Formats: sequence, C-alpha cells, structure tokens
Amino acid sequence: MRVRFGVLGPLLVVDGAGTGIPVVAGRTRVLLAALVTRANQVVTAAELAEAIWDGAPPAAASSTVRRYMTRLRRTVGAEVAQRIVTRNHGYLCLAGEDEVDLLAFEALCDQGGAAVHARAWSSAAEHLRAALALWRGTPLQDVSSRVLRDAHVPRLEQLRIQALEWRIEADLHLGHHDHLVPELLALVDEHPLRENAHGQLMLALHRGGRRGEALAAYQNARRVLVAELGVEPDAPLRELHRRILDGDPVLAVATSEPEVVTAVGGRPTPRQLPTAGPHFTGRADALRSLTDLATRTTGARNAVVISAIGGAAGIGKTALALHWSQANADRFPDGQLYANLRGFDPAGTPVDPGTAVLGFLEALGVPSARIPASQDARAALYRSLLAGRRVLVVLDNARDAEQVRPLLPGSSDCLVLITSRGALTGLVAVDGAHPLPLDLLTTAEARELLTRRVGADRAAAEPEAVDELVDLCARLPLALNIAAALVLASPARSLGTLAARLRGGSGRLDALDTGDAAGSVRAVFSWSLRDLDADAARVFRLLGLHPGADLDRHATAALAGLPVDRVDGLIGRLTRAHLLHAHGPDRYGMHDLLRAYARDLVLAQDGVGDRRAASTRLFDHYLHTASAAMDTLFPFERHRRPRVPEPAFPGPPVDEPDAARAWLDTERANLAAVAVQAADGGWHEHPVRLSTTLSRYLAGGVYAEATTIHGSARRAAHHSGDSRAEATAMVSLGTIALRHSRYQQAESLLRQALPLFRELGDRAGEARALHNLGLVLNDQGLDLDAVHHLQEALILFTEVDDQAGEAKAISNLSAIAFDQGRHQEAVDQNQHALDLFRRLGDRTGESHTLIRLGELTSAQGRHEEASGHLRQALALSRDVDDRSGEAVSTDHLGLVLRRQGRPEQAVDHHLRALDLFRAIGHRTGEARALTNLGDLAVERGRPAEASAHYHLALDICREIGHPSGEALALNGLSAVALVPSAGSVQGR
Repeated sequence: MRVRFGVLGPLLVVDGAGTGIPVVAGRTRVLLAALVTRANQVVTAAELAEAIWDGAPPAAASSTVRRYMTRLRRTVGAEVAQRIVTRNHGYLCLAGEDEVDLLAFEALCDQGGAAVHARAWSSAAEHLRAALALWRGTPLQDVSSRVLRDAHVPRLEQLRIQALEWRIEADLHLGHHDHLVPELLALVDEHPLRENAHGQLMLALHRGGRRGEALAAYQNARRVLVAELGVEPDAPLRELHRRILDGDPVLAVATSEPEVVTAVGGRPTPRQLPTAGPHFTGRADALRSLTDLATRTTGARNAVVISAIGGAAGIGKTALALHWSQANADRFPDGQLYANLRGFDPAGTPVDPGTAVLGFLEALGVPSARIPASQDARAALYRSLLAGRRVLVVLDNARDAEQVRPLLPGSSDCLVLITSRGALTGLVAVDGAHPLPLDLLTTAEARELLTRRVGADRAAAEPEAVDELVDLCARLPLALNIAAALVLASPARSLGTLAARLRGGSGRLDALDTGDAAGSVRAVFSWSLRDLDADAARVFRLLGLHPGADLDRHATAALAGLPVDRVDGLIGRLTRAHLLHAHGPDRYGMHDLLRAYARDLVLAQDGVGDRRAASTRLFDHYLHTASAAMDTLFPFERHRRPRVPEPAFPGPPVDEPDAARAWLDTERANLAAVAVQAADGGWHEHPVRLSTTLSRYLAGGVYAEATTIHGSARRAAHHSGDSRAEATAMVSLGTIALRHSRYQQAESLLRQALPLFRELGDRAGEARALHNLGLVLNDQGLDLDAVHHLQEALILFTEVDDQAGEAKAISNLSAIAFDQGRHQEAVDQNQHALDLFRRLGDRTGESHTLIRLGELTSAQGRHEEASGHLRQALALSRDVDDRSGEAVSTDHLGLVLRRQGRPEQAVDHHLRALDLFRAIGHRTGEARALTNLGDLAVERGRPAEASAHYHLALDICREIGHPSGEALALNGLSAVALVPSAGSVQGR
C-alpha cells in the first residue's frame, strides 16, 4: 500500500487508505521528521538524539531514543511502522520518491532545471509548477527542533526560490508575462537582493507594454543594491536595462516557441467530450453527487478524485456522465479528455490501456513519434503532463479496474468519471473511487422522459398508454428513447397501439440478457426494426460486422453495397430511430447493446456468403481509399505500392493533400482494426496490401497503428505461406523500429527478412532490406559494415532499375564518405543522387540531398554556397511538409552560421531545430542539436550551460545506442573542463 510523508509544511503522515495520522507528542514528531527528511538513509541514534534534544542530548540518550521509537511505531500504526526499520547503529525510513514530498520536490526540481538548461520551456514549467505545488507552508513548521530546521530549511527555501525563478523564466518564454507581474512584485519585495527576480519583473513589464514601469523597476533594484550592499547591479541586469531603453525589438516577444511535446500548459487544450443528448431527464441526486465530487477536487491533497458510475446496460451511465461533463466543463479550464474503452463491445476486444493513453497524449499535443512504446512509459508521461492541471477525464464503458488504472492521472486537481456495467469494487477499495450506482429511472422520471420526447399533448391524451410503455421499457432510458422514436416516426400511430405491439413481441437479444428487463428491451429493439424498411434494417444488421468504434457514410455504403446517396437516407432513418448516433461530421456510432443486437441479427439472418461479401466490400473500400490517399501524398512512390481494384462505389475525395492526410489520420484506428479482423478472418491479401500501401505514412510516427498493421500483415502472410509478403512486412516493422532508434529490434527484423527475399530471388526486396540494415549499422557506429550493405543495396537497386532506391543508397553512402573525410567523393555522389531525385520528382529526396551538399560545402569552407543549398532544402521541406528535413536543414544552417562567426543566429537555428526534432521524435537529431548547442556554449565561455546540453545529449545517445553521438557528447564534456567561467548570463 502507498503511504505518504510530508515535511514541506506541517508534518504529515497518511496511511494507505488515505487517512491522516496525527503525531502529537513533540519529541516523537521530531524523531519522525528526522527520519523522513533523510528518507532511505540510515540515521544514527546519536544523530536522532541531537535532533530530539536540540544539540544537548542527555547521557542516556540512546535508550531513550529506543523508547521514543517504540512509541512512534505504536502511534503511526502497523502499516506505516513497517516502513521504519532498525539498522546497525541507527534507523531507516523506507519510502518511494512519490511517497515523500521532499523527495518528489527535489526530483521535479532536477527535471525542471534540466529542461530550463535545454530551453524546453513547457516541460520546465510543468515540472516546476508541480514541484512548487507540493509546498504546504514553511518546512518543518510544527517540528520543535532547531537542529533539524537549521539543517534543512535554508537549503529547501533556497531551492524553492530557484525553482520559482526557473518556472517564471519558463513562463516568460511561453509568453505568459501578463500573469507574472503580481507574482514578481511579491517576489522582489520578499527577496530584494535577487537580481534575477528584478530582471524578470522588468522583462514582464516591458513585454506587457509597460516600458516606463520596467525602467522604474530597474531604478528601484539599483537603489536597493546600492543601499544594502554598496554595489551597482551586475552586467546582465544593466544590459537588460540598456536594451529596454533602446527599444530592442527582440525583447518584445518570447524568444522561443512553446514546445509541441508538452503543450498542456497552453495549447492545445483538449475538448474531447462528445455531444450530450438533448433529452436528458432526471438523475438529480446523481448530478448533485458529481458536483460535490468536483468541488472536492479544489485543493485536494490526498488523491485524484474518481467517480465510478455503475449500472446495467442502457441505464444511462454515459448520458449522465456526458450531461454533467458538458454542463460543468468550465470547472476544468485545462481541458476534458474522453475515451470509449469498449469494455463490453461485442464487435471487438476492449481498448488496451496503452492505446487509450496514446490517444490522450496526442490530444495533449504529444506527436505520435514522441510517444513511448511501453504502456508504463506512456502512463508516466501522461501523468507528468497532467501534473498541476485541472482536467476532467471521462472513461466510458470500462471493463474493469485493471483497464482503468493506467489512465488515472496523478494530479489531485483532476476529476475522473468512469462508467461501467461492473461494480469496479477494486477501484473503490484500492484507488479510493466514489461509487455512484445508477438504478432504473423512477416511474416519474421515465414518464417525464417519454413525455418530453413524444410531446406533452400526445402524452396527456393517453396517460394509461404512457404508463404501460414506461413499464414495457422497464424504465430503461435507451429503450424509452427508441420507443419514443417509433411513435414520432408514425404520427398516426397511437401510444396504445405501440404498447399493444410491444406487449406481444419477442426479441433476439438472448446473448445480452442483463436481467428481468431484457425481454422487454429486446421487444423494443425488435419493433424498432419492424418499423424500418427492409434496406434500413439490412444496413443496421450489417453495421454489426464493422470492427471499429465508428464509421462514415462511405464505409456504410461499402458494407451495404449501395450508392452513397442512397445510404444517406438509410443512415438518417437509423439515426431518427435512435439505432445509430452521430457524434461528429459524417461520423456515426452505435450503443454497444445495439451493436450486439445487430451482430446477433446479422449472424442469424444473413448467410455466410452475404456476410463475407459485405466484409470484403468494406475491406476493399478502406484499402482503395488508403491507396488513393497515398498516391496523392507520395505520387513518386506509386510504383512501389500494390495496385488495388476499383471498389463498386467511389470513396471519399482524397485527391488533395490536406484531404488525403485528414482521411488517413481520422481512419487510422479503423485501418488497424480492419487489418486485424481481415488477418483473423482469412482475408490474407487485405492486411498485406494495407501494410505495403500505408508503409510511408505509418513510418512518419504513427507507431501504434504501424505495429498493428504491419504485424497483422506478417501474421497473415505467414499463415498463407506468402514468404515475400512476410519479408516485406518485416522490413516495414524494421523501418518503424529504426525511425524510433530501436536498433536491436530493427536489425533482428531486417536480418530475418533478408534470407526470405534471397530464397525467392526478390532482388528489389533484398535491396530494401540491405539498405535499411546499412542505415541501422551506420547509426550504431559500424561504418564498414554499413558501407558494405549500402553498396550491395546500390548494385541491386541499379539492376532492378529502382532509381528512387538507387538515389537513397548513393545519398546515404555519401554521408559515410563525408564522415570519413572523403569530401570530394561525397560531393560527387550527392550531385548524382540529386540529379536522380529531380528526374523522379521526389522533392523529399531532393531536399535531403541538398542538406548533404550544404553540409559538405560548408566543411570545405564554402559557407555562402552551403547556405544556399540549405535554404533551398528548408524551403522544399516546408513545401512537402517534411518536418524531419526542416529540422535537419535548420540545424545545419546553425552550423554554417557558427562557422561564419554569427553565434547568436546559430543558437536560434539550433534551438528551432531542437524543438522540431523533439516534436517529431527524432532522438538522434535531438542529441545532435543539443551537442551543437553545447559546442556554442563552450565557445561563448558558458561551461554550466554547455555541460547541461552535453549531458542531455549523452543520455539520449546511451538510451538509443548511438555511439558516435555519445563520443561527441563526451568530447564536449571534456572540453567544458577547460573553459574559464564567464559567469551566468541571464537567459531571455
């Protein structure tokens, strides 16, 4: 069980159940504080005695300490007492970093400080804000030990002020100057001799258009320093004053864009809540309970507040959660997250927690490529992003506590609403969730809902029929809404007639028998379908075959085998009958009860051949539209993709790049679900073709879906004995691993693919595997092996007349030639590759080759020529939305500017490149940009700044296994020791 100790304020002890434990006796409190402030370290009996008796322990102190220890263990109870263990000559308090506020504060400060040095401003603000939020007052304020306070309080106060200044610096860079002025006025009043705080106040005032006040703030700082210390302000503060006087335009705006990766602090703010239904009725007590819980989150210190809304299927759990959430969204200014976990969805398995948290991370601004592969790492990043933020998280249709736990924030300012048919007792017992069980609507509420839906006049004319319908629908909101839709669909039909029909009906929802009401609910569903024409009823049944959570009109048309304009009318009928719901422009979904009913019906009423034909049409639709979108985005690689047959009916228009990418981004979860269903169901060609078709798109950072689609293709190919397709899928999986610097995994997959291609005599496939294997080996510092593989690949690409592959191999060989000092050879190779790329119309390849030419010509001292190549590359990269090329060209421009003696502009370029590398998950590039920043800091006499950059680069290189980058970072750290300190320069 997790216990908590706090010393950043009054002494705090909380057991695993969240109950505070008072430690009243003064010396017992000192004893516990002495152990907690040195958690996980042995504190000797003599040191404890010094703290307890304030430096004057009695002669028999050791035995008295033992008695106090016994008393302390008895006071805190068995659960906490087991954390206090005896060691030779002393005692030890065992606790995790997240269980002691002091340890958590120090760790967050370390992370925030590193982010400040790396100019990762949003990340810095996140960590430092979370660190400062841990303070509840003066440390050890109710512990009567001068020895303890003298040992810890000054250091902690100094660290708090440093963290505060760092956080303010981050907020200044993020453009939050208007909100900082009151805080900075208080800070300089409390600490009048801290020049950095005075400088921050001046900058915040200046950026807020208050130039006169900024200049007055400098004069005030100068008066204080002269009066108190007899000194003038240091050079950085004087320089800032001069720049404000001169109206330096650079000071007027934040000097670094906020990072996309940690954009929770300002942008984007997720607004993921689906539209709540317009006819919500009743549930007043439940709504009050949720509002009370939301109020409790304000200032909560013990845990995130969780409500587990439970109840039978169709009882209105989701409607309650969404109605309350929409009405109270303004309580959560930092955003609202929503996920349908599909815990009881008959069309597929429940959503994996790692997949759900991936969606949350993307909504919070984290690019797919920066999202960790493991579920634990994703959950940790998710909690970090929400730290100190007030966010509502709605987890709809959860299966069990294990599915939910990785999605719980760590921040006590968040509220989590969970809906589930299960009781989630584990979540209540272990995680402190507040259960909110929903029963059927009361008779009065059910009558009100039906009356609101059918109209007051109609209900008043047949009160007995209303009551009978309420009973027949078992007071279940889902059934009542469908019954109302039946009435509204036929104005001439009386309520009594409908009641009579339902009374004698029978349904086919046996597999979903949720209790006594099941028979009546099945009758409602059954009569809803009887009211539809045959085409609409058939579409409803076929929707039970769709593997995803939602779909559009074109996918519906493919399932039905009907033109889209005909399907539009059928979708409208299903929506009006409440058998389908719209939750976005051209996006439709079904309640899982209805999905199960549809699946039950299609299995019973439609033959195997009809079902298989419908699924085939659906899979063909997704495959063809994906192929068309890829042809729009990457036309020069069309020859590498399999040609797919035209579908029976046209798909959505994807002939413009924006539309093509939007369709792929929207449908990628469905594409992954289709790949899995097709592979499992024996449609082996579809996942194989999807994998090959989408390879370039998926390699751009869509890691989770890429792994699913390529993995399904590999499985399908293996099952069908298609060795070529299996090897191709392994190359695609290896490419994904390479893009994310997972070198061992990439090498293993590519080495497995090679013999398969060779056995088949597939020289084009062999060339691709050899080429990518060469890149993997090069990144690991194995230059000779890399050259061998790339040269073999080049020969094969030439033999099979794959000019795009040939150009890539030549370009990558030139990079190695350059690294080995063969500059003219590298220039010649690059020029050849450039000619090939231009002939093919491959603008991405052209831009990458221009980057290499820029790198080469700069190394030869031809800096103006290099700058021209790199600026061409930068423009091309932006034109084709190649963020990797944009980042690399920007970084190399920084190197050219540095060689031209323009360090300030060089720093700006490297910082812009660093932001781009981080945004796209390019770890090697991130390390390279950090090393370049370190080199510049060394040249400018800033050893501390240089060391911070080099250490960050070194950590990345060691994590991904990049020895050449590691060597560069280590060389930089060696150079730092030789740099004379020039003093800290205030960063702006």
